[in-house]
Amino acid sequence: MQSFKEQILSSIIIPEGRLALAFSGGSDSLALLSLLPKERSIAVYVNHNLRDEKELEKELDLNAENAMRFGIPLKIITLEKGSVSDLAQKERIGLEAAARKLRYEKLLSLDVDYVLTAHHKDDQAETIIMRILSGSPIYKMEGIRRQNGRIFRPLLTVSKDVINGYLKEENLSYSFDSTNDDVRYKRNYIRHNILPLLSEKEKDMLSSIALNMQKANERGEDVKITEGEAFSFSRSDYISSNPLKRAEVFYKINGELGYSSRLPRGIIKNADRSIVNSTSFFCDRFILKTNDDDVKVFRKRDSLLLDGSSSFDYQNLIYRVNTEKRDEKTLKIDFKSLSYPVVFRLSRSTDIIELKEGRKRLKELEKEYKVPYFFILEDRNGIIAVFARIFGAKDRLAKRLLNKDGIYVSLEDEKCFL
Repeated sequence: MQSFKEQILSSIIIPEGRLALAFSGGSDSLALLSLLPKERSIAVYVNHNLRDEKELEKELDLNAENAMRFGIPLKIITLEKGSVSDLAQKERIGLEAAARKLRYEKLLSLDVDYVLTAHHKDDQAETIIMRILSGSPIYKMEGIRRQNGRIFRPLLTVSKDVINGYLKEENLSYSFDSTNDDVRYKRNYIRHNILPLLSEKEKDMLSSIALNMQKANERGEDVKITEGEAFSFSRSDYISSNPLKRAEVFYKINGELGYSSRLPRGIIKNADRSIVNSTSFFCDRFILKTNDDDVKVFRKRDSLLLDGSSSFDYQNLIYRVNTEKRDEKTLKIDFKSLSYPVVFRLSRSTDIIELKEGRKRLKELEKEYKVPYFFILEDRNGIIAVFARIFGAKDRLAKRLLNKDGIYVSLEDEKCFL
């Protein structure tokens, strides 16, 4: 029967070149430290300045002792106090995610060929479970990669039980981070309450899901997205990519727009159809326009102030005034009778318009017209007009402006005006 050390050595992969181990001093990183080639390795401890000082001091002493035992230099990097919480607040992410981001920035700035982490098979299972429970997009089910650029994970196929058995077998003492027992963190909850219920075979199945998704994500090139006035990408590149790569485009844009909530699959499906058919698409998060081989996704702006006499572009839609009458349904607005300022904006759930048939909540009108929202004009006295022809519905004018003189107004998509 193989010893625990022999089991690890049969699965571990250590890359060539100069190595820096992200060394927390915990059980997993200590196991990896003990197996590294000392002549080309260093251990790096990142102090996030979040821990109790007494616990931290004790941990650092043990880490230094273990590094000396295996003849590997220990480098300590201390983050500026408050930097983790500042980043978490700035980017609207958790403390754990902020600490991880800053830690990797420091590690990747080192003059080494690879940064090693001690992620193992149980970490892979935790990651897949966490992403399933979080409703992550399917391409995220690739989990943890063995190699991601200069980051390399030698123990990824080794189980936690084997690592623990090896530490006991070698009589190795490791430090313990008390925050790892805090089940308010989702990963800790999964580790302590879900993972113990899984067999090794079930963990292997989760690892297989990750590997299969990694292979699927590797088929075809990523669609290159350029950010400027809008997010731009090539329609031909998009159409030639696989469905996972297509969906990934919109998940990435959704994140860049600042939305923490998952993008509904219906939005992705309709946006995809619009690109294939070279039409425009509007939803409550962005506006998409396709022009030949160029696809642009525009951010939503809430409102614009108008003087009533100027045409302008709104996220690649065109608001026209003083134009000729398009047809019998084109709105005619007497801007001289309005109470300024005039605002052009998107509809809100509390909006009400006074129509010739009476007061109407726009929320009800949206359901009636089967549109996601309206573009509206509003002055100090209330809503002047709602524009919905862009969605295939109709524009409406407030009762107080009916049968008055004025100028013609339309909201158009240059390519798809209805």
